[in-house]
Amino acid sequence: MKCKIQKNVLQGMLSKVQGFTDRKTTLPILSHVLLETSPDGLKIKATDLHTSIQVRSQCYVEEQGACAINCKSFFDLIRELPDDQLTLFTEELSRAHVVVGNFKTHLNIMDPEEFPMIEFGEREIGLSIDPLIIKSMIDKTIFSIPSSAESDTKYTLGGALLTYGEDELTSVPYIEMVTTDSRRLSVIRSDIAEKIDLSHGIIVPRKGMQELRRLIDVQEEDASILLTKDSIYYTSPDTVATVRLIDGKFPDYRGIIKIDSYPIYIRMDALSLLNALRVCATMVTDIASCVRFQFTKGQTVLFAHNPEQGDVEIPLPCDHQGDDIEINFNPRYFMDCLVYIDGEAEIHLKGPQGPCLVTPLERTDCKWVIMPMRF
Repeated sequence: MKCKIQKNVLQGMLSKVQGFTDRKTTLPILSHVLLETSPDGLKIKATDLHTSIQVRSQCYVEEQGACAINCKSFFDLIRELPDDQLTLFTEELSRAHVVVGNFKTHLNIMDPEEFPMIEFGEREIGLSIDPLIIKSMIDKTIFSIPSSAESDTKYTLGGALLTYGEDELTSVPYIEMVTTDSRRLSVIRSDIAEKIDLSHGIIVPRKGMQELRRLIDVQEEDASILLTKDSIYYTSPDTVATVRLIDGKFPDYRGIIKIDSYPIYIRMDALSLLNALRVCATMVTDIASCVRFQFTKGQTVLFAHNPEQGDVEIPLPCDHQGDDIEINFNPRYFMDCLVYIDGEAEIHLKGPQGPCLVTPLERTDCKWVIMPMRF
């Protein structure tokens, strides 16, 4: 293969695909990208067998062909080369050569036949969604997905559940994204223009969500997220990416997000509570990682104690309905959701040992459930 392409174009293509490779794999080919030249230009493909991507760009092709190059090494090299047109060509499937002016570099390559086949399936039938909607939903839920180590015994919790529904009063269709690590739960809803069959929902793994979000951040023109009943795609004129879904059943979460089941109600300024919790968080430790909340009529008092450093106590005004209550929470769990609430937040409680439901004032499209801790 042999082609000529602008350095910044090639760098942009490699920047998109590098997150889809697997550097820790026992299969070396998965840390590589597949480069293919054709009359249409250059294609770069990457996969870790769970997420896959293909990007393409027009360029001058002198000779058609393909090769597999280590993605990180190739990207690091291209990034440091001068901003000019470069020539890329291979030598008998043993080495790739990159020439820019007086810069001549050589990279080892692998046989393209060893690269896994990437299938993107049918993308004609499905629901196209504004990527910024999905980005907002990911931002508000991804923090309550457990890490890979934590989710080993709870495989289906290692991703986000995407479901479809229709509002009971208005019949407006919506999609809902749900995540949980068993200590907290995030539920975000967004109205959509069309109906879609998602069956019982699809579960998108954490890494897939991270890579989709990274692609959305590029803000390509005419980009969209395509949902089907068994797949999720990112598509743009030059890029297509897909995520292999998690096969399993997500835990039933409907009961815990019913506001009517929470008899204690507190309303307070979200920013004031967030700033107070940031102060408290400086005092807590890994051993004593909780803040005590004292909810009383007209006032909420936060108390954090560290036996080696001291303690902090912060009173905040609030509107309180129901019994007075004292309960302990991990402050970071509250902080993760409060940053997405403008104005006042509603806090719903069941009792000193029950869960806490947090929502924006008079809104039900965002719900976060936080389990209490023992001091």
